Amino acid sequence: MFAANDFDVPMFIHDKVPPGVVVMKKRHRAIQYTFEPTAYGGRVRIVTHDPEAVKAVHAFLRFQIEDHRTGDAMTVSGGSGA
Repeated sequence: MFAANDFDVPMFIHDKVPPGVVVMKKRHRAIQYTFEPTAYGGRVRIVTHDPEAVKAVHAFLRFQIEDHRTGDAMTVSGGSGA
């Protein structure tokens, strides 16, 4: 859905526009989303080389981690983008 520039579900779930969504929608052509199956289900790889989009993706993911209390790290490690 994100690859199609559709962010309605996160806005519905959180009853507000999560941080980063406005920029992610605006810069959607600069962001690639790829599903990768794993032994436990799957993951979505989000890649962009656009500095504004990187900041937006990080803000969005940090919001998700906090709001859903996933316990995931709040810092970016490895790689060179989002």
